[in-house]
Amino acid sequence: MDLRKRVRQFIEERDLLRPGDRVVVGVSGGPDSLCLLDVLHALAADLPLTLQVGHLNHGLRPEAAEADAERVRAEAEKRGLTFHIETADTGAHARAYKQSIEEAARDLRYAFLTRVALAVGAPVIAVAHTADDQAETVLMHFLRGSGLAGLRGMLPKLDVGSWTPELRREIGAADFQPPTSNLLPLTLIRPLLTTSRAEVEAYCVEHSLQPVQDATNLDTTFFRNRLRHELLPQLERYNPNIRSVLRRTAEVMAGDYEILRGVVWEKWEQVARVEPGRVTFDRAGWLVLTVPEQRALLREAVARLRPGLRDIDFTPLEHAVQFSRTAALGRSCDVLGGLRLSISLADVMVSAWTDADVPVPADRPLVSADGQLSPGWRFCVEMLEPGEWSLDEVEANASGWQVCIDAARLPLSRRAVSPGEGAGGWGLQVRARLPGDRFQPLGLNGHSLKVSDFMINAKIEKNLRDRRPLVVCGDDIVWVAGLRLDERFKVTPETTTVLRLQFAMDDG
Repeated sequence: MDLRKRVRQFIEERDLLRPGDRVVVGVSGGPDSLCLLDVLHALAADLPLTLQVGHLNHGLRPEAAEADAERVRAEAEKRGLTFHIETADTGAHARAYKQSIEEAARDLRYAFLTRVALAVGAPVIAVAHTADDQAETVLMHFLRGSGLAGLRGMLPKLDVGSWTPELRREIGAADFQPPTSNLLPLTLIRPLLTTSRAEVEAYCVEHSLQPVQDATNLDTTFFRNRLRHELLPQLERYNPNIRSVLRRTAEVMAGDYEILRGVVWEKWEQVARVEPGRVTFDRAGWLVLTVPEQRALLREAVARLRPGLRDIDFTPLEHAVQFSRTAALGRSCDVLGGLRLSISLADVMVSAWTDADVPVPADRPLVSADGQLSPGWRFCVEMLEPGEWSLDEVEANASGWQVCIDAARLPLSRRAVSPGEGAGGWGLQVRARLPGDRFQPLGLNGHSLKVSDFMINAKIEKNLRDRRPLVVCGDDIVWVAGLRLDERFKVTPETTTVLRLQFAMDDG
């Protein structure tokens, strides 16, 4: 069966399109999107469909981007299709919203396609994700610690609902106002989701299509490109069919997710109450739920309160669930995305921290602007002589609030003649972050990052970033406590003297 027939069969099986649909096709000019445009145009008369083409210049490759846009314009005009184009400043958007270039480009692209769909009254947006993209997405979500929602990958059809302020925020178009109505049902479809990249390229050759080649697709500074060009080829050495395995995993997870959604909805109806800015669970009903049920309900609460938050991590959810089961009444803890979980006699509530609510949680130290630790906490430095430690023990005993460092790597100018025990003799101090602070996170091979960027990537809530303790020696950041040691101070087989750094609670 040729590709056009298989795509049509997939469209019909998954109910992606209806006769008479008006469709905005996102076309970058690359092989995938040009293939999608050609296939849909070939099927349009029979289905029937009305197609329009949308192309966003991301502003990342000034000279090549202009040529790409003209190529896509020519492809649209050759087929008699209306062409829509915008230019965006992806770099500025990424800086403004603290995103990676990949995330910013995606948000701007979807916002643009949505604006076009609204302007022309099209209920469907078609994008050209392939089966290979699906495999990469599942692997990416797995590496980031996603739940079932992430492991199901991309859906063939996504009902993005009505055009609401919440949806505008989620897709990055918060200040865009629809030209006519505030309500327009929108569906995002992926007709090539079961088509491999190799099949797409073969189709382009067979039909004499001349796609543009985007050099940024080879740039391995982007996470997805590293997966595509480095990790997946390595995994194929262990299983040549790894891409198919990942795609099948997505199918299985999508089915399991739908089953779980039914269970979650049943429990949600029993114990949850949604109010502006918060979700409240009946505490008596909450405490009889299993941990997986609580985790699923908490994930749903976070998704409702922070609809634009992606890749909701397992670890903060698990911490909050355990807190909800054991904490004393009146206590609160962080969840993620600037949300907190609070315990009262009757309720377990998830809501946003306010500036007045900056917490002083009992389970972690915080530091003030003048370097004072929160009450009940102290910073300890212990020197370990040869024979008192091993590299295996150092690695095994590392935790969020305890690490070991190589004493010899601390600047000599900062040490006392006989440093001994204690932070002062080694020139170590605890302080809050300062503008422009940078360090070399362990595991990044000496690559330097801003502390602010590192905290954002680690999903540290905005109102807690200025209170995360840093251990410094002069101008050098030794340890972003609770997150990561600096590469320069790690213990190695050549280390002779080790310092154990620890934030500990006072006895009693």
